[in-house]
Amino acid sequence: MSAESSDSGGERRRFFGGLPGTGVWTAVGLSRAQFLAILGISIAAFCFVDGPFWSVGGSHLRRLTVSYAAIPLMILVVQARHRRLDIASLAAGSVVIGLIKLVVTALLVLSLSF
Repeated sequence: MSAESSDSGGERRRFFGGLPGTGVWTAVGLSRAQFLAILGISIAAFCFVDGPFWSVGGSHLRRLTVSYAAIPLMILVVQARHRRLDIASLAAGSVVIGLIKLVVTALLVLSLSF
């Protein structure tokens, strides 16, 4: 069996490949690269604000505040760069990226706390 399959329209689609071209990022008005960059930067901010979270004890309030506040700011920068400010996309993107970041960072904290 080959790595490609054909559908009834005659198009050939790859069976295996990278991330799809459309997804949750298109629903919130971002490209895949923009979505993943904002998510990655916000996770990195959580991990390294005030030092690596795994070696610093105490409150995570500052790192949480900075990492979540950065999300809508980065979306605003992307929208301003493309000259298309949209409050609904800003809110939706902030919520979706914030929820994904919440799950990822919670898993990181739990996995490194044992």
